[in-house]
Amino acid sequence: MNNLKEKKLDNKGFSLVELIIVIAIMAVLIGVLAPQYLKYVEKSRKSADEDNFQQIISAVQVYYSDPVHTLPSVTTDTNYDVTVVSGKITASSIPTEIKDACTDAGVTLENITIKSSAYQNVVLRFTVSADGTTKFTASDENLAKALAIAKH
Repeated sequence: MNNLKEKKLDNKGFSLVELIIVIAIMAVLIGVLAPQYLKYVEKSRKSADEDNFQQIISAVQVYYSDPVHTLPSVTTDTNYDVTVVSGKITASSIPTEIKDACTDAGVTLENITIKSSAYQNVVLRFTVSADGTTKFTASDENLAKALAIAKH
């Protein structure tokens, strides 16, 4: 009877081999899942950046659809560019027309940070034509496709 009690006391915990096997299995799982996780993080950043660009477009469209705010009359096509350099929209790159529209809509362009590696250096262009029509274009094909606008 004493022998059985001693055996039970000796079987507590994991052996070194069992512990190494568990660690190896966890390392393999992490190695397989980490790239997927990083892909989802980048996809999330890209989606957030597309939403930021869409907010800018919506702000300008709503602002200039109000009869109180009119676009400057032009004789030739005039472009207003919002330029992203290294993930930041610089204050000097924001035309007054775009800035006013975004400020009125509550969108602060200087505080927008583009986090996706895909959109670190892009240009969002707002073009006013001589006939009074307006359109948005983007320098990046994927961004243009995501926002359903043309590429310039």
